[in-house]
Amino acid sequence: MNATHPGHHDRVDGNAAGGLLLEIFGQDMTAARATCRNCTHEAALADAVAEIDDAGVILLCRGCRHTLLTCLRSQNEQTLTIGGLTRLRWPAFDGQSSTGGAGSESAASG
Repeated sequence: MNATHPGHHDRVDGNAAGGLLLEIFGQDMTAARATCRNCTHEAALADAVAEIDDAGVILLCRGCRHTLLTCLRSQNEQTLTIGGLTRLRWPAFDGQSSTGGAGSESAASG
């Protein structure tokens, strides 16, 4: 599917979806490895094609242009639809705050 999705005008790389993905997952997901169900192309989400508008973002496979995932937001809710992903892999969260929060300080001093 090469046509732009209705209502989406800007096509950029997947890094542009980083902020919205951070809101949903609670960590940077642009380096997460996504595998397309349609063509088996595997790459970082940052490598995907992003269609962005005020309602959210659609991430498309760079290999075949099928929809990998869709993030939509409204005033009352956010919706994540995982369409054409076979797998999404990212490093395990280590439980430490990236800002060096209380948990990491107590472990270092104790």
